Amino acid sequence: MAASSYDAIPDFGLLYDSVPLYAARQDVGFYVEEAKAARGPVLEVGCGTGRILLPIARAGGSITGLDGSRQMLERCRANLAAEPGAVQGRVRLVLNDMRTFDLGATYSLIIAPFRVVQHLTTVDDQLRFLAAVARHLAPNGRFAFDVFNPYFAKLVEADGVEREDTPAQRLPDGRTLRRAYRIARVRWVDQVSESELIYYVDGTRYVQAFEMRWYLAAELRNLLARAGFRVREMYGDFARGPLVDGCPELVVTAEFASA
Repeated sequence: MAASSYDAIPDFGLLYDSVPLYAARQDVGFYVEEAKAARGPVLEVGCGTGRILLPIARAGGSITGLDGSRQMLERCRANLAAEPGAVQGRVRLVLNDMRTFDLGATYSLIIAPFRVVQHLTTVDDQLRFLAAVARHLAPNGRFAFDVFNPYFAKLVEADGVEREDTPAQRLPDGRTLRRAYRIARVRWVDQVSESELIYYVDGTRYVQAFEMRWYLAAELRNLLARAGFRVREMYGDFARGPLVDGCPELVVTAEFASA
């Protein structure tokens, strides 16, 4: 398995947990509600450092967290170690590829939060991932995920300029962190943004470069149908607001229909 781009930056899990924008996201409550409604085991694909996994476990859910980054899982284990024993006992962590995982288990709910699906830039990878999800869904299980609703004006204006999104702040170990981002290029034919997050740690510059595939709502419905899924709901935000022009998110719940 190729090394994750997250693992190329020292202490990346700590840096990730220190970004205020991530802590302020409104998605945690949505996924905790979905986990409670599922009344069964949960699989989170792309669990990272446990930002959503831990609240689900605290709420009583049994959850498996899967990620392709060793660093993120190490940080997740450290965060989990600070939890009560009962919470720790409800969590399993797995290093694996989201396109090919085979865990030998089924789940009442599978989630892929915080735009995980947007890292799948080709149709082949998207279908491989959805096939893996389908194999792991229990009967009547649900699949929930989110992607951003593309804001085309911003994509058109992408100029490759680096812009700060996290002002300088102290890390728990005393070092200084600030972060910027830039969209290096938009590939319109591929519907892909070539993005960079730039971390400055005590003046040392680290660049996390990655591609983000953006989707339209109708395209998501067609992709899911091709993979045998039926969309149950599609929301425009994590408060389950309507899908309308200008909404910030595409939040989807689906079920596997081709039984």
